[in-house]
Amino acid sequence: MSEAEFIESINLHATSAMSAFGIYISLTFAFLTSVYLIGAKLSRTQMVMVSSLYLAWSIAFSLVAIVHLIAFDSLFEEYTEFARSKLWFFPWTEFATFVLVGGIVISGYFVFDVRRGRISADTESD
Repeated sequence: MSEAEFIESINLHATSAMSAFGIYISLTFAFLTSVYLIGAKLSRTQMVMVSSLYLAWSIAFSLVAIVHLIAFDSLFEEYTEFARSKLWFFPWTEFATFVLVGGIVISGYFVFDVRRGRISADTESD
C-alpha cells in the first residue's frame, strides 16, 4: 500500500467512526432530553419501548464506530512507517469503547432517576 492509499484509508475509517459517534451523541442527547421532559409522565411500557429503541440504536452506532476504529488501529500497526505522530498510537478503540459504553450506562441511570422522581424533586426544591 502506498502512502497516499494509506492516508485515504485512514481518513475513510476516521470519518466513518466520527460519523457514527456523532449519530450516537445525537441519539443520546435526544433521548436524555425527552426522558427529562416527559419521562415521568410515560407509562412503564412506554418507557421500556423508548429505552429499548435507544439501546438498540446506540449499540448499533457504537459498534460501527468501534469497528472503524479497530480497522484504523490495524492499519497503523501494519504501516507504522507512515505514522508521523505518536498520537496515532493512542488507544483510540479502547477510549471510544469506554466513552460509548459509559454513555449508555449513564443514560440508563438517568432514566432510573427520572422514573423515581429524583431529578424533578431536586429541581423543584431550588
